[in-house]
Amino acid sequence: MGYINKGTKLLAVASCALMANVTAADDHSVSQAPGYYHMNVGEFLVTALNDGTSDMAAHRLLHWDEDKIQAALAKEYLSSPVEGSINGFLIDTGDQQILVDTGIGNGVRDSLGQLDDHLQAAGYSTSDIDVIYITHMHGDHIGGLLDGDQRAFPNATVYVHERDANYWLSEEEMAKAAEGRKGSFANAMRRFAPYQADDAFVTFTDGQQLHEGIVVNPTPGHTPGHSVYRVESNGETMVIWGDTLHVAAVQFPYPEVTIAYDSNPEQARAQRLALFKTVAEEGHWIAGAHISFPGIGRMKAEGNGYRWVPANYTTRVE
Repeated sequence: MGYINKGTKLLAVASCALMANVTAADDHSVSQAPGYYHMNVGEFLVTALNDGTSDMAAHRLLHWDEDKIQAALAKEYLSSPVEGSINGFLIDTGDQQILVDTGIGNGVRDSLGQLDDHLQAAGYSTSDIDVIYITHMHGDHIGGLLDGDQRAFPNATVYVHERDANYWLSEEEMAKAAEGRKGSFANAMRRFAPYQADDAFVTFTDGQQLHEGIVVNPTPGHTPGHSVYRVESNGETMVIWGDTLHVAAVQFPYPEVTIAYDSNPEQARAQRLALFKTVAEEGHWIAGAHISFPGIGRMKAEGNGYRWVPANYTTRVE
C-alpha cells in the first residue's frame, strides 16, 4: 500500500464532507433518527419505540376551560393542536421479549405506523416478540397487531384485561354503542381475531403477575379494563402506564383534567390522582404512551399538581 501523507488524508476527508453536503443539498428529504431509546431497569432492558406523532386538539378534547388549557400549554411553549407522541415499550427480560402496546399500525397516516420499523432499527424483529401486553384496546395501542389481515407478530401471545376484552369484543356492547363508536369495536374484533384463532390470546384479572418482575395493576376509567404494568428488577421500578395521561403540559400540573376519550371520566380522574401520588412519592420511573418520545422520566409533586422530569439521556446500557 502506498504511503498517504497527512495533507492528502485531510484533503480526502474534506472532499468527502463536501460531497456529502452536496448530496444532502440535492436530496431535500429530511427525517429524524430512528425512534428507539434503550434504558436499563435493573436486569431488564426497556426500549421505548415511537410509532410516530399526531396532532391533538387539546382545547377541544380536554374537559376544561379553553383559556386555561392554552395558558398551560403556553408555559411549555406549546399551543393547541399539540403534536403528541404514540409510544410502545419493549421489555427484554433476558428470557423473553415482551412488547407493551403496538401502535396504530400501517396505513392510517404517514406520520404514524412506524413502531415495527423502529423495533427493527433497535435490533429486534417482529418474530422475536414472545408476548404482547395491551394497556387497553383503543386503536392507537392495538392497530399494530396486524400486517394487512395477518398477524404482525407471528410468535407472540397477546394479553389483555378481561374487562376490556369483554367490552370491546362484545357484539352486544357494540350494538348498544353510539354510531360513531361502533367502528372502534369492529376494529378491536378484527385486530384480535387471528390471535384468538391461533389460541394466542389470553385475558387476565386484577393484580395478576404475568412474568417474574411484571405485575399488572388495574386502572379502569379511560376504558373498562385499562391497565398499567409495574416492572421491577434489582430494586428499580418502572410503571408503564398507557393512557393515564394524554397532554403532559396540562395534566401534570392539573391532574384533575379529563379528556373526551375517557369512557368514565370521573373514574379515570380518580385513578390518575391515585397513581400520580404513588409514583411521585416512591420515585418510580414512568413510561408513558403519549408523553413526548421517549416518554420516560419521573415526576415530582409541585403545588397542587406535579412536574415532569424527563430521563437524563444516557448511552450507558447493557
